[in-house]
Order: sequence, then C-alpha cells, then structure tokens
Amino acid sequence: MLTSHTLNFKHRYQVAAPCRRNGAQACRRTAGAKRIRFSLVLWATSGDAKPSVAPSKVAAPVDFSYRVAAKQAASKLRLDSFLVEQIAAELAAVPSSAQDVSRAKVQASIAAGLVAVNGRPVSKAGQQLRAGDTVTASLLPPPPMQAIPEPIPLDIKYEDEHLLVINKPAGMVVHVAPGHHTGTLVNALLHHCSLPALDLAPTEPGGVVAVAGRSSGGGAGAGEEQEADELEEEDEEEEESAQLGSSRLLSSSSASSSSSGSRILRPGIVHRIDKGTSGLIVVAKTETALTRLQAQFKARTVDRLYLSMTVGCPSSRSGRVETNISRDPGDRKRMAAAPYGGTRGRTAASSYQVLEPLAGGGCALVQWKLDTGRTHQIRVHAKHMGHPLLADDTYGGGGPAALSAVAKGGARSVEEVKACLERLGRPALHALTLGFSHPVSGKRLSFEQPPPEDFASALEQLRGR
Repeated sequence: MLTSHTLNFKHRYQVAAPCRRNGAQACRRTAGAKRIRFSLVLWATSGDAKPSVAPSKVAAPVDFSYRVAAKQAASKLRLDSFLVEQIAAELAAVPSSAQDVSRAKVQASIAAGLVAVNGRPVSKAGQQLRAGDTVTASLLPPPPMQAIPEPIPLDIKYEDEHLLVINKPAGMVVHVAPGHHTGTLVNALLHHCSLPALDLAPTEPGGVVAVAGRSSGGGAGAGEEQEADELEEEDEEEEESAQLGSSRLLSSSSASSSSSGSRILRPGIVHRIDKGTSGLIVVAKTETALTRLQAQFKARTVDRLYLSMTVGCPSSRSGRVETNISRDPGDRKRMAAAPYGGTRGRTAASSYQVLEPLAGGGCALVQWKLDTGRTHQIRVHAKHMGHPLLADDTYGGGGPAALSAVAKGGARSVEEVKACLERLGRPALHALTLGFSHPVSGKRLSFEQPPPEDFASALEQLRGR
C-alpha cells in the first residue's frame, strides 16, 4: 500500500564572498534574509518506510545590495539595467551557481515591491539612479510547475523492466524547466510509463526541483551526468508500467544521500543531451538502475561517440581538447572555455577525429569522444578550436562569417551553404553510439543510431552528391 510522507524544510541561499564589479561592491544580506517554506512529497510502500533522501538546497528569494559608483551615474542609469548588470556580474563569480537573471525577472521583482533605493521601496523599473544611491533587491523565485504526462511518440531502441534507450529527436528538451513546461522527454516518459503528473517546486532562480514520485524503497535517486551541472542541458552535452511492479522513474543531481549540496530531481534521467542534439539517451526505471548507471558515467566506463559537422576543417586529423568550461560572464546562457585546471569552471576533455573534409575543405565531418560530460562541451570545444559546429548560432557556427568560411572551400556558394544551414536549423551534432553495462545483469549493451534525415541531407549536400 502506498502512503505519502511530507517533509518541510527551509533554506537561505548565500554567496560565499562579495565581489566587486565596475566600482560597486556587491554583497548578500544575511541578517533577516527572507525565507520560503517548501513541502516535499515522497512515496513509499508502507507507512513505516521513510524517504532516504531529501533535497537540501531550495532557495528563497535572494537578497542583493549595491552602492552606485560615481562613474556609473555619469550617464543616465536605469534601476532595472543597473540591477541586471550587477547581479549578473555577481553570479558569474560563483561557478557553482545555477541562478540566472533577466531584465524581466528584475522588473517583476521591482513591481512586487522587493527592490528599495536608499531604504525606500520603489515600483518603477526605469527610476534613475544617482551616485551614492544604495540599492537592495530580492529576486522572486520561479512559480511552481508541474510535469504533465503527454502522449508524445518515443523512438525506443531498447526497453526492459530496468531501463530504456531512446533516440531523442532534435528539438526536444530533455526535462521540464522554466520556459519548457510541455513537449519534453520527461513529459513523454511520464505518459509512456503510466505515471501521474510530477509536481515541481521552485529552486534558486532558473531551476526546478521535482518533488513527487513513487519507488519501492521510498528514496530519491541519483543525479544527472552533467555531473550534474545545474544548467539547462548537457551537450556533446514515476509510477509503474503494467509489468514493472513498484519500480520508479526518478533522478536527482547527486548519487549521494548526503544532505549537503544542491539537488535537482528529474524522473529517470541519467544523462542529458541538448535540445538541438539528436541521438541516444538512456533512462532508468528503477532506483537501482539509476544509481548503477550513474556510477558508470562517473567512472567513465560508458562509451559515447558523437558525430558533428564543423565550420572549416581542423588542421590536425585527430587530437584532444582540454579546457575548463564555465558560464560565459557576458551571457549566462552560454558556456565558455577557460584555462585547463584553473579556478574558473570545471575541467573538460574531448577527443576528436576528422572523418571527412566536406565542401572542398570548407567544413568537415568530425567524430567526438567525451571523457567528461560538461554543459555544451562539444560546442564549446569546437569553438575553442576555431571550428564551431555548423549551424550553431550560439557559438559562431552560423551567420555571415560561418557562411563565408564554408564557401571558401570553393565547392559551394554562399547561397548554397546558407540554404543548407537553414534546412538544418540546429547545431550539427548527433549522439551516434551509446554503450554501457546493464545495471542488473552486467551484460554489455551497445547501440548505434544513424543521424536523422536533416543531418544526413546536409551531409550529402556538403559532399556534393
């Protein structure tokens, strides 16, 4: 018999140290910081069973305080613009922060009365600031969300009572997040496995925490492969179905049951691939499968090959790229390469092999093998090499410069290349192979999925066939 357990907890988010940006000192208020109470529901098989893991970091509104420097006030300075710039700079100095800030989020916080200038609440986002003004602000947390089961067709390559291997189409986001409430792989999985809607609770701005599921042991599971970067997606990177008994699809961002560290729960997601990336992904159905699969990702015993097309052809036919990867300080929706082993970001290593020059050398078919699984890893490393992925506008693989670079090979005109990229409409990246040991039987499983029609068509065009 299934019974529910409700856990209540509080958390105050706080940056470890203040930082300075553009002459302004930024700091988080600790005294009297606002808190929000959240409720977490876990399902167990009996009233005696106790949840084994509870999320430990769900953030309340975060307090910021800044003083306007004279040089900042030399020209007209809007309140909302000032806050976006200052908060973004502060968050960029915290590599582990999953937070994000936008003008709309700041304006909503101002309208809600959570921003004050010199101690007085203000309601106008366009209020002009002067030198010496002190601005304090709290960001609103995102509203609660729900992952709803949706009858979205899945291209399932393998399925048993422990796991599924799915060929994810390009354009599908893996998990529900702000801005992606429907149409995700999680929505499709809930329907496929006959699961109820999954409640989501606010986390620190920009994230979500799944707070309901069902398991035989009542515990929460382990986390995503990113390992698990708290951003939206990796790119290179639960109820029962009829025959599953009391198994569950579940996941969190940590395989540990420790109460320390941030935690993001997602149903069955072992690793992720980007919205624009097509190809193979494995999903766990049970907590045992989840934990053991994640252990394989952590131990680097999972085989993964990715296929891409790059702008230009790398001069070396094969090589290895080693950098750190962190959020781009100028755009927190992008990632950027940083010195390997440095203080910014996390270490990332990718090996590549040029399989075939294309379009007279204007681009190339390149295969990648990942030693780590960082957010946008292949896209960042391709850009770092000077050969961004074809049609990857975010990292320089689209636009006039990319078109000209591809056309320089002489085999295709700029117009032909432009038409090819427009038909592709996404970064030219595909998760080609996936190999791992079955989490229960131990049998080695290997899968290969040819690129979809959009990738294959672009490849043939650039080959000149």
